[in-house]
Amino acid sequence: MTHADDPQDPLGELIAAARGDAPPGDLNERIQERLAYRQRLEQTIARAPQKSRRPLWVATVAAAALLGLGLLAQSLSHSSRADAPIAAEGAGKATATPTPPPSASPAASPALNVDPCREAARAAGKDPRIDDFEDGDDAIEPLEGRAGFWRWARETDEPGTAPALIPVPRPEASRANRLALHAKGGLLSDWGATVEFNFRPGCYDASAYVGVSFKARGPGRIYIAPREVSVIPIAEGGVCEHDCHNPHVSAVDLDATWRTYQFRWSDVRQRGIARPPLNPKRLHSLAFLIHPEDTPYDVWLDDVRFMPR
Repeated sequence: MTHADDPQDPLGELIAAARGDAPPGDLNERIQERLAYRQRLEQTIARAPQKSRRPLWVATVAAAALLGLGLLAQSLSHSSRADAPIAAEGAGKATATPTPPPSASPAASPALNVDPCREAARAAGKDPRIDDFEDGDDAIEPLEGRAGFWRWARETDEPGTAPALIPVPRPEASRANRLALHAKGGLLSDWGATVEFNFRPGCYDASAYVGVSFKARGPGRIYIAPREVSVIPIAEGGVCEHDCHNPHVSAVDLDATWRTYQFRWSDVRQRGIARPPLNPKRLHSLAFLIHPEDTPYDVWLDDVRFMPR
């Protein structure tokens, strides 16, 4: 005797009553899946010790009855209100054993593996100014699809707490050149500090230009680092899975007076042997790195721009 033929079985009554309605297209499939699940539970019960069978059997029948009530209610609602909006998946569904969500690890999450450069903004090569800081805010100039915000990150900052870097008056300010970025700090012993911005969205095509120029002053040394998405971990918006945070860099020996520095894409190199050249079509960010051996530090930056061809 099946459940549908047994008048004493509430699940059988529910299934029989539902047969005369017009259920949603996937209702039958869902019922079959649940019945198969219940059959697996019954097989488990049959293999269990005698004293433990009754509680599990009662729980199974109760869960199946709740499922039948929910499906019947959905079927009747669907038949009487065909134009009603579809509820979000999982809303109001009775489940005997909830299934945990899938792992959010980068390898298992397709969304994290999408190439950030698939829809990259592309420079036209006609307005190279990245930021001259005269507007007094922490945003780079919104030119040729560029967007981003300056920050000053140090090894002593908690993750995600690096402060925004706002321009300040230059020591020798003039009416035409009033403001610049200034980063000053003491000894560091781990990875150091950086003045940087990330392109937003997370990839920028700067291949219309041949490099980057900027003005700087201060004792010591910094490193110019146009960073590709290939050196940025997936969790931080890049595509790197190993040997991350190894950007293309070039050392800059600063002077006590303002000087203009120019670097072509071919001037920067990655650490290691036989590394590929920088690909300016896939820029994630631009950074000025300060290594621990170059601390204490007192760095001024101004007039950051791309170099036209």
